[in-house]
Amino acid sequence: MNRDPKSSGAVALAAGGIASASALAACCALPFLLVSLGLGAGWLMPVAAVTQPYTTMLTVLSVLALAGSVILVVRAGRTCEPGSLCARPAFRRSIIVAAIVGALLLVASKIYA
Repeated sequence: MNRDPKSSGAVALAAGGIASASALAACCALPFLLVSLGLGAGWLMPVAAVTQPYTTMLTVLSVLALAGSVILVVRAGRTCEPGSLCARPAFRRSIIVAAIVGALLLVASKIYA
């Protein structure tokens, strides 16, 4: 399996977008979701306290990273070599699903904030 910069860049951008959206959702949306699933959410309070001053920056970072991952995967689908990781439909779908999960977390963080 060939690892090319397009696939690793898309993974990094999607992971960064999900991480920043999760940090934004730590104050309100994630505790609500975890409690509704029957899990404790008290451990998220320090994360929420640290990320509170940086909400605007994290929002912009999350939007740019998630959009960048989708754009990179869509553009790479046309230029990847056959047999490489970025040419596989399952890889492209998984990055798009990850970006959708990150976008849902981002929207939830804005709704429940």
